[in-house]
Amino acid sequence: MIDEQIYRRFNHTVAACFVIYFLFPQEIFSLSRSWLIVLFWLIVITIEILRFQKRIEIIGLRDYEEKRVAGFVWFASGSCLLLGLYEMDLIPQSFVIGTIIMAAYTDPLIGESSKKWGEKIGIVSGLTCSFVIYQIIIGGYFYPLIGSVIAVAVEKPKIKWFDDDFAMQIFPILVMCILYSYGIGPDLINEGILIKEGI
Repeated sequence: MIDEQIYRRFNHTVAACFVIYFLFPQEIFSLSRSWLIVLFWLIVITIEILRFQKRIEIIGLRDYEEKRVAGFVWFASGSCLLLGLYEMDLIPQSFVIGTIIMAAYTDPLIGESSKKWGEKIGIVSGLTCSFVIYQIIIGGYFYPLIGSVIAVAVEKPKIKWFDDDFAMQIFPILVMCILYSYGIGPDLINEGILIKEGI
């Protein structure tokens, strides 16, 4: 018997693999790799439509997701949006990579820590996890501090038609990009580029 909660947590962390997108070459069969983002998102939306139509069953969803957009759709949509904005030269690559990985690991850690040791420990765990991931990927302390505080802050509110899987990606990167564009934060190493070319 599958422990659905552990299964959900595991799937959430696996979502960090979305960043392998940057390993693909700029063109695939003479088409821009950005079409992969569109294709992937359409596949996710198609799966969700089929789920609503009761044609397929997805293991591990929470009861409240039965009649609302599932968390995996929100997370995929957020990641696809970040990747698309990067391709439009609107977001530094390190912000995108750091935020997707951060959201993939921090959200389930907050949930699991809060359940076992209480909400305060959950918040501390979330702040620590998100800060460490941002610090390793982006560097410095300014952006990791800003990003981690915002990510954990937007994780808490529960809104029926807006999911934290989306919010934890969009709001931290939005604030960090505003600060970066106005020169309020420090410069990024190599302009925030971690992976220069695809495979």
